[in-house]
Amino acid sequence: MWHIFFIMWISGSGKWTLIKNLKNADIKEKHIPLSYKTRPIREHETDWVDSYFISREEFEKSIKNKEFLEYAIPYDWNDYYGTKYVDVIDNWIKKSRNVIKEIDINWLKRLKKQRPELSDFYSTIFLDIPDSIVKQRIEKRWESMEKDDFERRKHAAKMEKDESRKECDYIIDATKTEIEVLDEALKIINTIIWKSI
Repeated sequence: MWHIFFIMWISGSGKWTLIKNLKNADIKEKHIPLSYKTRPIREHETDWVDSYFISREEFEKSIKNKEFLEYAIPYDWNDYYGTKYVDVIDNWIKKSRNVIKEIDINWLKRLKKQRPELSDFYSTIFLDIPDSIVKQRIEKRWESMEKDDFERRKHAAKMEKDESRKECDYIIDATKTEIEVLDEALKIINTIIWKSI
């Protein structure tokens, strides 16, 4: 039996650290699909290893063809990020693999509405941090941003946090250490996998 584990987060909660650690963890029949991105590849990245880097035209063609499970242009950036159905459902679920993938609250709500038949086959894990820490981490990460932009991002993070807490199945306190957060996530994931066997 397969299962999808969606990792949900707000800015500064350590999502990529958790996903990196889950890649190296012992999880039965695990697959972590790559995202598609239209931004330029960075010096430390490898195409088809870290992400699929494609042109904006290719991405928009895939949107038109309804190939994406989720996609977005984060904040005011000009680049798309997304995940295709084929990389989560067709290529891996049909091979009875357990998929781990990040997803934001807006796409979770769309998924619940558009693909209700999948509702029994995925669980959501939200990495939660206090508003005060969200503010500190946004300030640290975006030191040069304008005040209006900072306030907008802070407000958006709070809205996402409130909605995610309502919608998610499991909540992890992301102020804990990296190892503690990983241990909690693994406990949730492995318990669900073994129950479904």
